[in-house]
Amino acid sequence: MQKNYIILAHRNPKQLARMIDKLDDGQAYFYIHLDLRVKIDDFQKDINKPNVFFISKREKCFWGDFSIVKATLNLMEAVKNDNRKGFVILMSGQDYPIKNQVEINKFLSVNKDYNFIEIIPIEKKWKKKVVKDKIFHYHILHSSKRSDSNSYAPFFHTNIKQKIRILTHFLKGRLSFTNLKKLFQLPERKPIFPKQYAGSQWCAFNEQTFQKMVFYLRENKENLEDYYKFTSSPDEIFFHSVLMHLQESDVGIKIKPSVTYVNWDRKGCQLPVLFQSTDLQELIQQEQKLFARKFDVEIDSEIFNLLDETNG
Repeated sequence: MQKNYIILAHRNPKQLARMIDKLDDGQAYFYIHLDLRVKIDDFQKDINKPNVFFISKREKCFWGDFSIVKATLNLMEAVKNDNRKGFVILMSGQDYPIKNQVEINKFLSVNKDYNFIEIIPIEKKWKKKVVKDKIFHYHILHSSKRSDSNSYAPFFHTNIKQKIRILTHFLKGRLSFTNLKKLFQLPERKPIFPKQYAGSQWCAFNEQTFQKMVFYLRENKENLEDYYKFTSSPDEIFFHSVLMHLQESDVGIKIKPSVTYVNWDRKGCQLPVLFQSTDLQELIQQEQKLFARKFDVEIDSEIFNLLDETNG
């Protein structure tokens, strides 16, 4: 079963190298997008395989920003341009397989007609105000700091309360003059699709769906980017909405839940859960999952050994 792993990475080259070694069964290609702020040499020293490609078209990736979608699109284009066959699987550099190579291949072979992605209507994912911000307002990034952003309605298409909010943010130095001017010029924001969908960004597309996705993305590149570049956390909406739009006219697109396990529910800790040795049983009990995230070799390296020993 041929597989194409497209990977978003920005740290821990040795951890990434270990993940690739564990997934490399002779039937896999690896396409890696490194954040533009990271030195590529540090990764190439640890990862030197003929089936591993560090793509040259790189983005500076910011949390909650369209740059993450853009980086993913660059990876998809690289796979398409090389005419690869098989599944295309999106991972991060802090993922790790929780099944062995034989189990991964068997699972994908049995489910070769399916795509794996979490998809729910956007109205069921977030509260009404959040949905309104994502669909109708413009997401403005203030700096590279995590969560340092706001969503605004365009100045001439909102009520007095929101106008005061915009001007207050400007006077207090939160909103730059460039972005203030942009909000004065931007038109009313209208949804690009009648229905939008959301979910975790981690997904796997079979070959047929991947080809359809890339064709649609190329044909509608400008419109999609113009809209979603102003959406907060678009990686949680973009591919989901495009896929469901395609499915409306193509019943051959079948969907099952994501094959990447992420724990967002644990109490009393930073989320998503950073898995450690004490989480082994939780991980190996995920029968319908092939991968998990997040892991950090600098926090706990033993969990990698335990998973390898358990899975063989």
